[in-house]
Amino acid sequence: MKRFNDLVLKFQKPDWMENPVFGVIDSVLETHPEIFDMCSKDIMGDEKHSELGRQDTPSLEQIVRAAIYKEMRGYDYRELEYAQIDSRLCATFIKLDERKPFTFQLFQKYISRIKAQTLHEILVIVSKIAIDEGFESVSDIIQDSTVVESNIHYPTNNSLVWDCIKTSTALLRDLKKEMEDFSFINYCKSAKQTYYKINLTKKEEIRYDLFSKQLILFTKVINQTSNAIKKSTRVLPHSIFRINSRTFMN
Repeated sequence: MKRFNDLVLKFQKPDWMENPVFGVIDSVLETHPEIFDMCSKDIMGDEKHSELGRQDTPSLEQIVRAAIYKEMRGYDYRELEYAQIDSRLCATFIKLDERKPFTFQLFQKYISRIKAQTLHEILVIVSKIAIDEGFESVSDIIQDSTVVESNIHYPTNNSLVWDCIKTSTALLRDLKKEMEDFSFINYCKSAKQTYYKINLTKKEEIRYDLFSKQLILFTKVINQTSNAIKKSTRVLPHSIFRINSRTFMN
């Protein structure tokens, strides 16, 4: 019987060590119940709402906790309903206790009333309290990368030169908006025509001549950009940082 009880307790209690984020949020919400009042007007308006809730209606705390769980997990309302049954962590975080899980229609009715700005403010406040009270540390930063499918062109010499001309010209346009006495020659139209001609031409000698012409335009654009950067550092010291940042991003 003792072994059975140990197993029951093991499966009833979520392992916050495996879910530290929700463990921190749960601790903050437990010690700062005033956070729930931030959503009270959104959910109930001027109506009075029971803090205990009925068997078929979630309390204000349960609605806010469910909204936070849904937002953190990226669930839709049907997934949130299923998580109450499938995940002990979800059931405990929402404080479902031994009650029957709430339907997705019921959650949608109440959670959809919460303004996005209100929920954002709650998450910010929870994070701030967690940092101030030592639950969280901002000294360490964990970063992750996500691969996103996108269309890219094959990096030929022709395409790379054309990309550099386009990016440099865009930077020159931005700089012109800030420096009234600044002017430059836009070679994009001519460079674009040459770019397509190189791609469509099959004769090697013609392509060679066209690419030589493109390199001359490329050199002119780069010289203009270099001179503009030198001038901008004297007139607008902060522009050099913006130009370098944009160049890096492109």
